[in-house]
Amino acid sequence: MKLPLWSRLRLAPRIALVVFCSLMAMTFVDEVAPLVIRPSEIVVFQRDWLIGTLRDIRDRSIEAPAAERAAVLQELPARRWLDVTVLETNPGFHKPTPSGGFTDLREQIAATLGLESQDVVLMAREMHDPDQSVRSLVVILPELPVTLLNKVADDQQRNMMSSDLRIGFRIGPQQWLVVTPKSDGMETARMIRNVLLPLAAILFIILFSVWVARGVARPLDDLAAAAEKLGRDRELSLVGNFNAPELRAIGETFNAMQRRLKQFVDDRLHMIAAISHDLRTPLTRLRLFAEYVPDPDQRRQVLSDIKDMEAMVSATLTYASNQLKDEAHSAVDLGSLLISLCDTAADAGCRVTYEGPDHAGLVCRPVAIRRAFANLIDNGCKFGSEVKVTLRDTPDSIVITIADDGPGVPAAQREEAFRPFTRLEVSRNRETGGTGLGLTIARDVILAQGGVIELGDAPAGGLLVTVTLRRQQLS
Repeated sequence: MKLPLWSRLRLAPRIALVVFCSLMAMTFVDEVAPLVIRPSEIVVFQRDWLIGTLRDIRDRSIEAPAAERAAVLQELPARRWLDVTVLETNPGFHKPTPSGGFTDLREQIAATLGLESQDVVLMAREMHDPDQSVRSLVVILPELPVTLLNKVADDQQRNMMSSDLRIGFRIGPQQWLVVTPKSDGMETARMIRNVLLPLAAILFIILFSVWVARGVARPLDDLAAAAEKLGRDRELSLVGNFNAPELRAIGETFNAMQRRLKQFVDDRLHMIAAISHDLRTPLTRLRLFAEYVPDPDQRRQVLSDIKDMEAMVSATLTYASNQLKDEAHSAVDLGSLLISLCDTAADAGCRVTYEGPDHAGLVCRPVAIRRAFANLIDNGCKFGSEVKVTLRDTPDSIVITIADDGPGVPAAQREEAFRPFTRLEVSRNRETGGTGLGLTIARDVILAQGGVIELGDAPAGGLLVTVTLRRQQLS
């Protein structure tokens, strides 16, 4: 969803708006909660009246026959304010009774009723937020009249406030009376309100924050994907019109940088391609002249040099033209392809072995993938006496390893080995020939397929090339 005014806001105002909306959501909950479900009632008791009423309840319940006790308790005048329940066991309130006035109240109740301290139990939950209370709020004052707003708050040692007051006292060997403020029947509704409204506010804050965060993170993801594609395919991957001024400026600058880089690379690749193309004509003439060299050894050497130069020109043109990446995808039997390449290398005099299934289907660029693995196998044949090609087919990917017994590549120089026109002096020298583009072209093809190519140490001490092609990226 795109909002016209929203797209003009910079990132700092957006963050400030998230904070403001969060505060407003919590304020809204505080204001709306009492309107959705009315707040709990506040009941004010004078302490002497409460204690006298408890004594009256105790006396009437003891005097009444057991069969009539419930009816007698229902007819009590105090039933307008208090609920009375008869229990056959100690109530066992699990909440501790606060200190201060409630402790004194418990002792006064026990003394007035003529009971031991252990025969009177009292539970009082301290009041924090009256609007969030589920049960009726009880205020017990030592005397009346009093100014509630000031007196109750200032003298909390004498004035008792509770959001859940329960008083229990013994009336027989196994019987107890529990007296509580009369319920209005809204406790469950208030509990649901107290849970759902804050959850709704939190959900709103989360969704709004995620929406704002995604508006910032999505352009960054697009930039990362475009940069990765530019490095892999050497093709422009322009990013869109982002919805924040700062991000739009970054996107426009990134697009301009892509165009400049693309132009810079294309100019130099076109120059290399033009030079390589122009070299083909004199090489053809040199090949004709070489046929007339009288000395057979010199003629063979000249023709070999010309052949190497033609291979360099061909490899350079392939790399510069980027034509392998323009090929359409199609189904390829990678197992049969590798077996064919190994047979070709063996016919040329290299000891090459293949290990793996005869068939392994893959959707890829056929010519490009053949060129990549031909380069890797040829590379192993140049610098080793034996090459082992292994294919492992899994449901998620196909892993191919090519190991030779040559000198290998030092770990510190493996990344450099992939650079164009690079031939390492220690492990790859000019005596073996080559253009320094074999690994470069192979990696370009593998990365364009969405795969990974890595160099390591072979068991025989040479170079181990591991290629992983993931099926989900090739579908």
